[in-house]
Amino acid sequence: MSIKISNNLSKFSKKELDSFFKHAKRVYRNQAFTILANPKQQDIARILVIIPKKYGNAPARNLIKRRLKSIFWEEQLYTKKNDIIFIVRPDAKKLSFQDLKNVCLKYIV
Repeated sequence: MSIKISNNLSKFSKKELDSFFKHAKRVYRNQAFTILANPKQQDIARILVIIPKKYGNAPARNLIKRRLKSIFWEEQLYTKKNDIIFIVRPDAKKLSFQDLKNVCLKYIV
């Protein structure tokens, strides 16, 4: 069961994304990122991380994706009631793993 959950934590179909962006509510916004939330569409909540190329090279973008997905998995945020989208900006590079974790735990409900 956990393997199935981990593979589907960040999978959205085009139709689901269109619906998500149409009905999403902004939960949090600062200079580092914006968090959008929408009631989950499947049995588990999912996360999507959007990072523009302005953020940096591929390894830097992948690092922030891995960190956010790791927090989502380790803190069992997939049991919450909302799907989450993080729109990351270049200022997020300044945040430590603990800072990211604190924001996630505070604003993801």
